[in-house]
Amino acid sequence: MKKTSKRVIAILLAVVISFSVIGMTAASVVAIVNLAEPTELANGSTVINADSIDEAIEIMKSNPDMFKAADPQATAGGKDAVIYPTVIIPGISQSISYLADENGNPAVNANGTELSGGLLIIDDSQLVPVIANNLVAPLTKALITQSDKDGALADGVYKTVTELFAIQSSNKHGLPTHNLKTVSYQTSVAGMSQDDRDYFYRMIPMQSITADVGEDNLYLYAFPLIGDPMESARGLNDYIQMVKQQKGVDKVNVVTISLGGTILTAYLELYKNTGYPDINRVVNVVACLDGTDVMGDFYLRQFNLDDEFFFGEFLPMVMKETNGDASLGYLINIALKIFPKSVIYSILTAAVDGIIDTLMLNCPQFWAMLPSYRYDELARRYLSDKPVLKARTDKFQQARLNLNQNLLDAAADGVRINSIACANLDLGEQMYTYFNIVASAEKVSSDGIVNLSSASLGATGAPGTKTLADIEYEKNTYCNNPEHNHISPDNVVDASTGLLPDHTFYFDGQGHEQTARNDAIISLATRLLATDDIKDVYSVADFPQFSGKIGRAHV
Repeated sequence: MKKTSKRVIAILLAVVISFSVIGMTAASVVAIVNLAEPTELANGSTVINADSIDEAIEIMKSNPDMFKAADPQATAGGKDAVIYPTVIIPGISQSISYLADENGNPAVNANGTELSGGLLIIDDSQLVPVIANNLVAPLTKALITQSDKDGALADGVYKTVTELFAIQSSNKHGLPTHNLKTVSYQTSVAGMSQDDRDYFYRMIPMQSITADVGEDNLYLYAFPLIGDPMESARGLNDYIQMVKQQKGVDKVNVVTISLGGTILTAYLELYKNTGYPDINRVVNVVACLDGTDVMGDFYLRQFNLDDEFFFGEFLPMVMKETNGDASLGYLINIALKIFPKSVIYSILTAAVDGIIDTLMLNCPQFWAMLPSYRYDELARRYLSDKPVLKARTDKFQQARLNLNQNLLDAAADGVRINSIACANLDLGEQMYTYFNIVASAEKVSSDGIVNLSSASLGATGAPGTKTLADIEYEKNTYCNNPEHNHISPDNVVDASTGLLPDHTFYFDGQGHEQTARNDAIISLATRLLATDDIKDVYSVADFPQFSGKIGRAHV
């Protein structure tokens, strides 16, 4: 894919529209004059015959409602059968951003490579010089002395990380330090270039949805990772207005994927006094609606550094995921044992500090990935001397605290809301195994990355190898109907504590990154978007609330 901004600019020519209206009016008059018998049209209206143009004009004047333009959303099945365009709000690595030069074009490095990426933007032409300048000397000294008493190695690690990640740094006001741009798509998937369409399907393989609703009804709202979710939500509103205008409709469907849930959260808060007139349906797919403990543990530096785990299985597990071979992980383990543990821990601390200080600390979008229950503690720790940044992050925290009520209000206003969540995996399980190092890894039920409680708006999942009988929690928080059983067959998930238990579906042992490639999940999402046959979790036997027997894939 060419990582450049590719935009399709829609120009509406008033004169063309005017001529179109005149042409349609003239044709209508001629048809009326020439009809010998009263005729009922396909839309159910009746044409009244006229013997002359003058008589037709008089009829038009006295019956103006007969000749209003047809509703562009009307179909043979009525308004409920309308296929509304769908706006996808994607996950963390599915929007491409790039460093722009003074002219707004993608900047290139010394090797002529564009500085762009979906998650990290690193200038690989500087990789060797940065490591050589910062690490060679202190690493050599540490190997000889078997210590890092002067902290030179830890300092070198910190400098290496901050310099390599510098392109995506933010200032103390929460704004990007560099001129970062995000590739946007001002057209449907059908209007994308072939490169962009191929990229879309690689990142979000939704061919089955486009087969049902058409590529011309599918849009991708890209937003920056290094940014503010509240600002991205305003951009989403602008994007929705553009889609409505392009398609001639008054509403759109919205699909949130993973990090896209944060943008929906902000949008619902910003426009909560409108009644959400632009939204028809919302389908959340493993959406990060209330953060993830991966991020909370990272900010608090809470990791599992148990000797048996960290110096044993962790690195081989990560290496096997990365390149299919755990051998390098075992070799690194041997190399690490050369150093005292105090040196290893100081190096790890320096690396984490570099990542937090450069990427996370001043970026509102990263703060949006924190679980809401951990925000206050971390804001006190990091933001007491950054009032502008804290004001930004406070706004999103308030949006998250209001999310349940905003969703209930949206549902009351006619917005149909459904969520798809995955359960019964430890954090870091199946993919992104390096997340297995966080202290919460075996303490929450998740899809490997996002907490079950986050994606399901509050459902309870028993962590590890426990069942619901082993934990204490408030049951039936949002379910008052005793006839509805929201407990999974294996007694490990209780959906009744989630906000919309009758409209939330669960998949067992399904990893976060695999959801977009799970045929059942995509088929369910398609049905929720394009049909009216799934009113709730009791509607269709093909899609029960729990996908078969909920159990633990890793036991």
